[in-house]
Amino acid sequence: VARFLLRYVFQVSVHTLWLERNGRRHGTLQRSPNLLIKFIDKKIRNRISSLQERSGTSFNQAMVVWFSSRD
Repeated sequence: VARFLLRYVFQVSVHTLWLERNGRRHGTLQRSPNLLIKFIDKKIRNRISSLQERSGTSFNQAMVVWFSSRD
């Protein structure tokens, strides 16, 4: 579970920064770093929730691990 979260946080972070970079290059409003962090956190919580709904997965403790790793 921890390895999945680490990989997924990296993937979501890179994707979010890429979206922000493209937005800035094409003239959309810039988002603050706090807003980007909230966006990343929300995407990760949504993914964990979708994985928990599947029966027979080992991701039941993923939300606990995610919340315990945050400040």
